[in-house]
Amino acid sequence: MSNNGIPKLLANTVYRPIAWFANSKIARKAGNEVYANNRKYIDGLGVASIIAKDGLGCYLYVTQSLNNKDIPDDKRKFVASLDLTNGILMILLQLAMFFTVSNKVCQTKMFDKFFGKLFDRPVRKTYYKLVQNQPGFEDINGIKFNKEFQKIRGNVKDAFGGLTSLAAATIVGKRMLVPLIATPLADKVEKKMTEHEAKKKGLPASQPKDDKSNPAMKGVDKPPVNKNTPEPVKTQPIKTSNNSDTNTNLLTKYRK
Repeated sequence: MSNNGIPKLLANTVYRPIAWFANSKIARKAGNEVYANNRKYIDGLGVASIIAKDGLGCYLYVTQSLNNKDIPDDKRKFVASLDLTNGILMILLQLAMFFTVSNKVCQTKMFDKFFGKLFDRPVRKTYYKLVQNQPGFEDINGIKFNKEFQKIRGNVKDAFGGLTSLAAATIVGKRMLVPLIATPLADKVEKKMTEHEAKKKGLPASQPKDDKSNPAMKGVDKPPVNKNTPEPVKTQPIKTSNNSDTNTNLLTKYRK
């Protein structure tokens, strides 16, 4: 047990690393930005954590594929390259979607389209009923009332921007666009790797495809049939009796 009553193993593996990170400059700056309600920094921090997780996962997947004994040796590099391609696409598309959706112009248009009319009428009237008995809010068109209402509208808009930015990065970018792009890209990667392996082994890059326009018949080739040649008459074989005393020579039979 340590001096604070915490087990040494827990203190060395959990408590001290967290305390060190909490006192670092990065953690202090992040705390100040969050306390100041810097929505852009908060949203960027959320997306950065997701990208860091995906980057670590990509590294683990690639390493696992390269060292997986269950995958054939000639397919390991291909599987690892697909994992790497998928990870890079996830990171790039999440960043692209985040910076696109989190733009102020895009956020303003989206918020006004979905919640503009709601804030102009029902929310404004509801807020007025809540504060009308307080001093300074007697007039619904007063400066103080409009200032406070715009502050509430701005906070809701910032929260909406954070949610839509994260949703666009994780759902649209990661779950919708990445599979759409990675699937055809995987075929191209497989083709390039096959050509590279064939070139490395001294084989032709691509095998010629079989000509299926005039497929060859299996088995013994039959000679062409001439329609003018009459077909040979088929003769029936002479049946012999299974009795050993019977002679097939009729003349000998009747001479007895």
